[in-house]
Amino acid sequence: MEPLKLHDPLPALALCCLLLIPGCGESAVGETSNIEIRALNMALATLAQQRNCAYLDTYSIMLGSNGKPFRFFYESDGEHLAAPGYRRWADSLLVPHIKATKRTCAAMVGDSITRRVAVVKLVDGSDAAWDDLLGIKAYNLGVDGETSAEVISRLDSIVQDDADCYFLMIGNNDLHAGVPIAEIITHVDAIIQTLVAKSRKPVIVQAVMPLIP
Repeated sequence: MEPLKLHDPLPALALCCLLLIPGCGESAVGETSNIEIRALNMALATLAQQRNCAYLDTYSIMLGSNGKPFRFFYESDGEHLAAPGYRRWADSLLVPHIKATKRTCAAMVGDSITRRVAVVKLVDGSDAAWDDLLGIKAYNLGVDGETSAEVISRLDSIVQDDADCYFLMIGNNDLHAGVPIAEIITHVDAIIQTLVAKSRKPVIVQAVMPLIP
């Protein structure tokens, strides 16, 4: 499947932000910074507005009062979420959105941040699934290490007949690999357009979460 093209260019303000923030899309592999993540999130928010998609600021909810990522939400690697991080994500943004839009079945699309929800433990000690955190049926379609281009390659398998929304969080691994932000946005646009065309259901774009420096 060839990615769709981004038909509507980013507004001049967003493009200026990407050009002026140092290192955006140009860091060495593995040197992703929160500056780059914020730049990507600005572009994702703009794209979501262009495509009439809801946008959830999953970056800001992970910050403490000092404006830095709250360590309690993260595993020791400073990138993957610990159980409190998943509960923060679900309780602060996902569940309120689901209730407000009356969703009954969600598909969670993304990389390892999406997939590893099992770090949350239930009262009986068993691993939690997204169903448990969201209160509705949910498909865990996260794949460890996945990039936006790799999501495009498996879109046919992502579409679920009974899902009435798709929560998308992708881009962190692209930044790790040095993929330019403009290219990531082109891929995300292709994902959005293809999912909407194939499923006739909305895509909710989520910000990439910050890293612990």
